[in-house]
Order: sequence, then C-alpha cells, then structure tokens
Amino acid sequence: MAEIRTSSIGVRLVVDPPQTLVDEGLSIRVIGCRPHQRVTVRAKMRDDLGRFWESYATFTTDAAGTVDASAQTPLDGTYRDADPFGLLWSLTLDPGEEPRWSVGLTSAPIKIALSAEVDGSIVAADDIERLVAAPGVTRTPVRDEGLVATFFRPAGGGPFPTVIVLGGSSGGLSERGAALFASRGFAGMALAYFRAEHLPQDLIEIPLEYFETAIRWLQRHPPVNADRLAVMGSSRGGELALLLGATFPDIKAVVGYVPSGLVHGGLAAGGQTSEPRAAWMYRGRAIPFVSRPGGRPSMDAVTSNEPLALTPIFLRMLEDRPAVEAATIPVERIHGPVLLISGQDDAMWPSPTLADIAMKRLAEHNHPHPSRHLTYPGAGHLISPPGLPATFTASQHALAGRLLAFGGNPKDTAAACMDAWRNVLVFLKESLGH
Repeated sequence: MAEIRTSSIGVRLVVDPPQTLVDEGLSIRVIGCRPHQRVTVRAKMRDDLGRFWESYATFTTDAAGTVDASAQTPLDGTYRDADPFGLLWSLTLDPGEEPRWSVGLTSAPIKIALSAEVDGSIVAADDIERLVAAPGVTRTPVRDEGLVATFFRPAGGGPFPTVIVLGGSSGGLSERGAALFASRGFAGMALAYFRAEHLPQDLIEIPLEYFETAIRWLQRHPPVNADRLAVMGSSRGGELALLLGATFPDIKAVVGYVPSGLVHGGLAAGGQTSEPRAAWMYRGRAIPFVSRPGGRPSMDAVTSNEPLALTPIFLRMLEDRPAVEAATIPVERIHGPVLLISGQDDAMWPSPTLADIAMKRLAEHNHPHPSRHLTYPGAGHLISPPGLPATFTASQHALAGRLLAFGGNPKDTAAACMDAWRNVLVFLKESLGH
C-alpha cells in the first residue's frame, strides 16, 4: 500500500497496490476530507505517441470524510457505475489529438497520474504503474531467419507452454499480449508479419512458411515446451490463427479475438488492390479468399471525417456462396481446442457471424476437441487482453487511410476484455497445461 504525497494537510490519496499487472484490480481511496464533501479523482496517461488521455469521477465523501473510488458510484464522470477499473478503461483521448489507435504496443509499464481535487484545487497527487510484464519476465528480440518477433519468458524454470501472438490488419509488432502471457506463466512470442522492418508493407501474399519458421524456432528454443504450442490472433490475426492451426499440426490450441472463419483478400495502402489479391500463400499457391463486392471497395462511401463501418460490406460478401465455400478455413484440421471471442456490436466486420462459420464447420465435422465461442452484447471490435482504454470507437486505419469504426460502447467493451481474458487463461491452462 502506498500513501501518496499530499498538498493539503490531512488529505491523503491511498492506492493499494501502487504497482499491479494490467489485469489486476486496485483500490483507490481519498481520506482525510470533510464529511459529505465533493471530491473529484482524475487519471491521466501519456500513450506511445505522446498523446494525453484523461478520465475522472466525482464522489461525495462518507461520514468519515473518505472516498472509495473503487467501490462508490460516481456522481459524475467518464463512467457511471461503481467499477474498480472505471478510471482506467474510461481514459479518453484529448479531442484535439489524431484519432489513431496506438496504445500498449510495447511491454513497457503504463504510467498513470492520479490526483484528487476539492473545490477545483488538487489536494493529493502521484503516479501508479500498470505492468504488462511482471517482475522476472525476460524480453528477447528475435531477428533470426528473417523473423521479426519478441520472445517473453516467464520467471522460474521451464520448459513453458507457449503462445504465438498475432496482430491484425494494422500490422507492426505489438508486444503487450505476449508479455502478459509470460506474466501468467506461459511463454509468449509477439510475431509481426507485415509493416515491420524488412517485412512486406502490405497484407498481400504473406507466405505461411514464415509462421512455420517461427514454430520451428520455438521448438528449438530450450525454454519452450515444443509439444504445447498455441496461437492467438486478433481480427485478421484471428483469421490467420485459425488458418495456421488448420495448416500446422504442431499448433495444439487456437484463440481468436474477433476472428473470421473465412479467408479474406489482401489489403494494401488505400484499401484492397485494384485487382483482388490473396492475403496468404502456402507452397507457392494463393489461398482462396472472398473479396468485397465489385473487387476494390470505395473508401469514399462517406465523408472522410465520418467513421466508416465496414460490417455491412463484409455481410454482403457472404451472399457469394461459392466464394464463401471455397474460402472457408478447414478448421476441422486443427489439432486441439478452439476458443473464439466476438463483439455483437462489431462495426469493423461481423465477427460473431464470421466466428460462427468456424464453429459450424467444427460441429459438422465432429471435431474431437472442445470448442467455444464467447460473444459479448454491446462490445465492439476492440476486445483484447485487458488494461487499455476502451473509449476508442473509431480509428484512422494504417492501410485503409481513413477513419474506420470499431463499434461497441466503452463499458461493455471493457467488461468483455476482462471476462474474455479470464476465459482465455483458463482455456490455455486446460488445453496446454501449466
């Protein structure tokens, strides 16, 4: 427990504990105020791009002059109901900043400044840290054999069950999920596959052999239990996770966040290419895919300052039944359990419907391993391991070059992130052991 420095005699801001993993709760209290006094607690964060995010909640102290921000219902604020994570998930980007999602890409601690205000004056303030990598987790950049990855090893002895973590259609290397897995006893490999260093800049004709190289690297790495490998991906990475599981029998469990049971076409800067091209290749051949009606989509369907919801476009693609049948991932070939997670208000693409395609195929082929689809009302596309703001409902997409809608509302998306993560950890412990 840490008692934070004060600027008003007798008033203290008490955080317990001041340093936690991002998936853990904490207690925030203000003590030493007058009874039944209005107190505003604020949180401020600077993200990977140097942009500021802020949240607040106003409370009334009890008869002892105390506020428990983790348990009380706010009178006003960026969230409405009593919620120990409310000040964290309701952090909101300054409206003057560029609406581009770039939070939690590294494994560095997330530093948040807390303050307590009475009558407009700060009476106590200091920082807390939300950890992505627990003490003892080691981080190793991997650039062998053309890979662009980061390996996270848990504290303690191995070998460890290991999860390959894949990002979505924005590309790049995001370390947060892999680091958090290592904090929970699984080794994690954050693996980029485009828009990073020497890798392709577009999501076009990515060879699955690249991911096979990553699997072989892990199997030769002493801290890794070669017989207990899983893959987890989000969005297009969720599509890829299912495809890798269906292609490589060394993968023993698959987790897909807002995934697709269909293979979709390639994506280049500005949208799809003028002539549809495959996203994935294997053994020199393009993997069949569905493409948007008319080939190249119009990214100018609405004014450039209005978020574009792509879900209706993806739903129209499903009307081409022969193309859908050809592009459906043969998930029955996956050599282990499958867990899929979707948001019922996903505006980026219809993840519940796309996930159900995989679930239906698993059932039709009597897949011998457990499979489960968790779908969350009110949640959008940004369901992910917890600990980040949930207030983004649209973002400037790195390849599409315009503002795309994520959908969902912050409260339900934040709750989905936390519940899904708990289920993911249980699923992997049951599937891979621990």
